[in-house]
Amino acid sequence: MTTNKKQQDEFKSVKQRLSTIQLAIKKDLKNGQLPQAGDVDQFTATSDEMDRLCQNEWRTPMDDYMNRLGQFQTVMKGRDLQAIEEAFQGLLDCKVSCHKEFRQK
Repeated sequence: MTTNKKQQDEFKSVKQRLSTIQLAIKKDLKNGQLPQAGDVDQFTATSDEMDRLCQNEWRTPMDDYMNRLGQFQTVMKGRDLQAIEEAFQGLLDCKVSCHKEFRQK
């Protein structure tokens, strides 16, 4: 397996794990509950993995995502459900924007 193929497979695996954790957080928020601390920790760690694997051509959107992740972590500490929902939605919007850009290339 070439390094490029190996990196692509690893990136795909990280994206799948991130999507799974994202759904758990989204479900908690939809039910009016704060996300579980373990889920947030796992979401953050997996996002860090994605950041590490990010290719230079996607660095700008990834940096935006990571900045929004920092905002999400900050509002999590305040335990304000509305602020957490808004920060998480910002992350989701950032992801959608990145995916649209990727598909256009």
